[in-house]
Amino acid sequence: MLGGIPGKDPAEVTNQGAKEETCLIEVADFLSESQIYNLSLFRLIKYCNVSQICHKLKGFVEKYQPSASVTNSKPVKSGVGTFLSSINKTEKKEEAVVPDNNENRPPSNSLQSLVELLSSLSMNHGEARMVLTKGPKLTAGRIRFLLLDPANQFQQIVREAHSVVVAGGTMRPIAEFRDQLFVAAGADPSRVTHFSCDHVVPGENMLPLVMNSGPSGARLDFSFQFRDKKETLDELGRVLINIVNIVPGGIVVFFPSYDYEKLVSKHLEASGVLARIEAKKKIFREPKTSSELDKVLGDFATAVRLSTGAVLLAVVGGKMSEGINFSDNLGRCVVMVGMPYPNLYSPELKEKMNFLNKTVGSVDGKQAGQVHYENLCMKAVNQSVGRAIRHKGDYAAILFVDHRYSRPNIISQLPGWISKHLRVVDKFGPAIPQIRKFFKEKE
Repeated sequence: MLGGIPGKDPAEVTNQGAKEETCLIEVADFLSESQIYNLSLFRLIKYCNVSQICHKLKGFVEKYQPSASVTNSKPVKSGVGTFLSSINKTEKKEEAVVPDNNENRPPSNSLQSLVELLSSLSMNHGEARMVLTKGPKLTAGRIRFLLLDPANQFQQIVREAHSVVVAGGTMRPIAEFRDQLFVAAGADPSRVTHFSCDHVVPGENMLPLVMNSGPSGARLDFSFQFRDKKETLDELGRVLINIVNIVPGGIVVFFPSYDYEKLVSKHLEASGVLARIEAKKKIFREPKTSSELDKVLGDFATAVRLSTGAVLLAVVGGKMSEGINFSDNLGRCVVMVGMPYPNLYSPELKEKMNFLNKTVGSVDGKQAGQVHYENLCMKAVNQSVGRAIRHKGDYAAILFVDHRYSRPNIISQLPGWISKHLRVVDKFGPAIPQIRKFFKEKE
């Protein structure tokens, strides 16, 4: 189903000229085509869980897999790597080390992922699809389980539990969450209540600003038709230079995607902006591979501690937008560049939007699929901007660099602890004294 040839190296090209493509099929069709419909999935899953074979395999891989670093010199192999090299008589004496920049590389513990997939297939999943991705190499192949109707999994809980409490820090926008999880699972709408408390950090410890225009007066518009233009990238460079000159400590700049972060970095390097920023603060970029993450974060923290600060270029929805705290000096300013709308042409997203349009219909005059698309963006924004302010005594500036953040419907979807302190700055000039004063008062 994913291509490949038995006995061949999965990393070898077996389908020359083929492009990576993704298709969605029904779960029943997947079970039939893969010929696993007659397997006892429950017994297989139980064996893996009881024997803990997934954890044992992960420990083995971590112990014996050589850690590779991409350099210009020949890599030094040791342990199992040396043994395998010694018995491979056909191996060339010198090999070029090619960096692996595939952000969709398979997990190190693939067996655990397989068990989780089998668990999804064995449950009463309701509306679901299998997402198959294949390309010229088998290693590019991926199998994912897409649950279209989460309410199906929630019905028994809603029906049998006296009370159900769902708590989280980034659940806004809340309406879609309430309607598609609780109400769709059979809960009486009158029973569903929403409570939101204020942030533990006092209002004077945060400075959320929407910047409608840049230093030259050009409107900051990072929508699809403008974000790649030279004028837009130049203006962003001027914004970052000004911010770096007045913000102490660490600055985390979030971009909508890895591709756009790469485009901006390349442009700013060519125009000399990165060199000007590095004269003030060292620059770090979010890696695509998890193995490099700890080192980048450690180097970033060291640079913040031992110098005038550092700048981290990160990606919304990436490894640094959730689960990592940039508290205190590590994140005195979060800059959100543009709005991270997901890829509208993604097969999974299109299937989800079509499902919502058929089952939910319209919400406040908009198709439910479109509402879901917009909510994905704002949930990602809310997740990212909360990385900096992590405790009662913490403080940070939050800068939304795109005029679209000034729209009332967008502001209403931000967390209350941000929206009630949010200031919209039409001209860039007056924003600089506000930011400088904010940090001066914290000294």
